Amino acid sequence: MDLRVRAERAGATLEDVLSLLEATQLLARIREFREVAQRTCSAAKRLSAADGVTFVLSEGENVYYAEEEAPACLWRGRRFPASECISGWAIRHHQPVAIRDIYADSRIPLAAYRPTFVRSLAILPLGHESPVGSLGVYWAHEHAATEREMFLLDVLAEAASAALSHAECWQQVAQFHSRGALPPETPGTGEEPMLMRLMPILAHDLKNPLGAISLAAQSLLRRDGLTERDHTNARRILSSVTRARYLVDEVLEYARLRQMGGLRLDIVPTQMDELARAVVDETRIAFPQRRIELISEQTSGMWDPHRLAEALTNLVGNAAQYGYPDTPITLRVGVRQTESYVEVHNDGPPIPEEILPFIFEPFRRGRGDGRNSVGLGLFIVEQIVRAHGGNIQVCSQAGLGTTFTLHLPTQQMQPIPVRSEPV
Repeated sequence: MDLRVRAERAGATLEDVLSLLEATQLLARIREFREVAQRTCSAAKRLSAADGVTFVLSEGENVYYAEEEAPACLWRGRRFPASECISGWAIRHHQPVAIRDIYADSRIPLAAYRPTFVRSLAILPLGHESPVGSLGVYWAHEHAATEREMFLLDVLAEAASAALSHAECWQQVAQFHSRGALPPETPGTGEEPMLMRLMPILAHDLKNPLGAISLAAQSLLRRDGLTERDHTNARRILSSVTRARYLVDEVLEYARLRQMGGLRLDIVPTQMDELARAVVDETRIAFPQRRIELISEQTSGMWDPHRLAEALTNLVGNAAQYGYPDTPITLRVGVRQTESYVEVHNDGPPIPEEILPFIFEPFRRGRGDGRNSVGLGLFIVEQIVRAHGGNIQVCSQAGLGTTFTLHLPTQQMQPIPVRSEPV
């Protein structure tokens, strides 16, 4: 069923979507397994008004009750055969289950449940395609889990699954950095480190909960009777989801670059000035409070317009994010002799001098706290420019602002190899 239709049928409210957004944003920032489990239990209990919640991990033939939040002890720290418990059933069948009366369902191991307060429950797998565990919610009274509750818990379970992958990625990164540098890898040898295998999985898993939240917010915007405040909140949700999807796309792009050894371009006759105008129009929608000025002359060449639009969108978006809000952003396009150039300038705090030599390396953040970036945007921009046979420069000084300048040959007919050595 389409997620938008499912959200509408489930009767998700604006408050539900806001709670989901808050929970998923929090989970996306966590780097420790234990905290993922604890935060997921707290969010599930709040969203479902349940009396207790468990966070269960799959261990092959067994399941492990890693965390719980309940008024009395359930099964935290214990292992059970997956074939003999309802959590294992949800994991092995890749589907959620809701049971109104545990004493009327043969799948329930009553010996384990009789000493507890549990009368009704719902179990949801952590991940749909290859569940890594399950999320269990329990009620002390007889309760039939509603479609709304199951929808909210399902989205949360997907976010928790992605957060577990995220935490594993960060552990791998920390291990690599503790050795002093990322280990070398050769594209296509099949010997890439664990980090490269985890990145696409993480990014893919993040798309599902983000898509659910986006569709739920869009559904809310189409409803009659919403106040202006409700509309504003729903639009903020969509904006946050858009930023999160951008980060996911960055990770996927980085993984593709490392695995394939470079970019694949579709080079066609392109009007750079028209492309820049489209980028400015889109950025003005994303940052309506920012003033963006375009200064251009007619500029044509043989380029990949989609890749260059991606590069310019990244640079102009960075300028809007990091520049002083009351000063304009300037995008300038022109031709000098046999090359075209694009300049993106903003007035704002300079990029720290110690960062400048490494600004185009992956996982480097130039300024600010990095909440909207994983440090891959400028790396991808440079790869796009290099694939076109060009280069990119940055000048950032106090009082003068920051300027990124792209130099592109106008007659580059084929993409050139980009660097594939370890970075």
